[in-house]
Amino acid sequence: FELFKMQPKESIKDLYNRLLDITNGLLGLGKVFGQDELVRKLLGCLNDEWETKVTAIEESKDLKTMEIEELLGSLMTHEVKLNKRSANLMETKPEEELEEEDYVLFAKRFTKFAKMNKARRFQKKNFNKGEGSKMD
Repeated sequence: FELFKMQPKESIKDLYNRLLDITNGLLGLGKVFGQDELVRKLLGCLNDEWETKVTAIEESKDLKTMEIEELLGSLMTHEVKLNKRSANLMETKPEEELEEEDYVLFAKRFTKFAKMNKARRFQKKNFNKGEGSKMD
């Protein structure tokens, strides 16, 4: 996982999907990751642009009990802010900023969505399906 770093211009969603692909592949080989391990791995994959956010999360949250969905919501909210700042720097006319409430609402909705899909993403595959089902 040391070589697994966030690529330039890569979104949090894309980074998380790459992490899921790797962890699901390892799950097939018998390696199971706990929520706390996934949280730490995702934080460790972020590039230097995210250093202050990672530090803030590590200092303010208990990473052993933090849900991956909560982390994703926080990171995606921060990503929206970073993208907005970047867009504002490139635009000549000022743009109305989103209120803090909008970011909180976005994070809550994402967390709810992620929890609904959580079971589906981490299901173990039954590689022996169908074996032994026929009786002679």
